[in-house]
Amino acid sequence: MSTILWIASFMLHGILIYFVIILYTRLGAFKEAEKNQKQLLEETENTLTAFLMELKDENERLVSKLQQAGKHDVQQAEKHRPAAPEEPAAQDKTAADRPEAKDADDLPLHIESMIDEVERKEDVLNQEQTGESVSFEEKAVALHEEGYSPEDIARRLKSGKTEIELLLKFRGKLKNDS
Repeated sequence: MSTILWIASFMLHGILIYFVIILYTRLGAFKEAEKNQKQLLEETENTLTAFLMELKDENERLVSKLQQAGKHDVQQAEKHRPAAPEEPAAQDKTAADRPEAKDADDLPLHIESMIDEVERKEDVLNQEQTGESVSFEEKAVALHEEGYSPEDIARRLKSGKTEIELLLKFRGKLKNDS
């Protein structure tokens, strides 16, 4: 009788060891798949970041070309403008008559975007001078945590809505609406 129990015990131990080996190999395969997924996610994030950087550089080149074209147009207009005698009253313009004081609603869209870009660069320079070093991403995340929507954040930081949404998604702060 004890021989049968010994044989049954060895068989059960053999079966348990077999199942442990199978579970261990499946766990290894699962960990490998998880590692591959993380690597794929990092590659995707790096690719999108590189794309956004290229897009930003392209936009900056476009803005500089538009600014140069605008300066060229102004210079051409000044060359073709007939010379008028100077009026003494022209020197006493009030602040309301100056172009800088005009309403932003009257400006064309491309000029508004140039002004926004200049203001953003001035903000960065002012922060560097005062010693503040809060990055664009940190500002966006902070505003999101305060409860602002991506549209409001984009308006406040003078940036694109899609750029803010991507930034928040990469940081894990924005949930998908779908």
